[in-house]
Amino acid sequence: MTSSNAVRARRMNVCSPGSIQDISQLVSLGPPENLGGKTLRGRPEIFTRVDFRAGPMTAGLFMATQGRVEVTFPFTEHATILEGEVTLTDESGQTHTYRPGDSYFIQQGQVVIWEVHCERVIKSFFNIAENGAE
Repeated sequence: MTSSNAVRARRMNVCSPGSIQDISQLVSLGPPENLGGKTLRGRPEIFTRVDFRAGPMTAGLFMATQGRVEVTFPFTEHATILEGEVTLTDESGQTHTYRPGDSYFIQQGQVVIWEVHCERVIKSFFNIAENGAE
């Protein structure tokens, strides 16, 4: 594992929903288009901190600023909202708003509308890219 794959020492990371997160360690990934997203409204930016990476698995923190984005998930993901509020709408039109403490599961290939209502949303995530996609 190279230093770019895991930036944190082996220790337990504790992230509590509703607590203020230290965003100083997050790295800017720019606009959602840099990861295959399509901005539908606003000027959202995305940031991440990778705490673990092994093969197709990645875990860490993700932050997005206010805006509306369409994204085809390039991995299967389980995430828990730590700060902020986001509404996800799937291809069938099912919509749910997630707040601190709420978790979701999305399978690779699902098309989702991701809408951040406040200044930013931060989630803790674990994902796996199936079939060699990363």
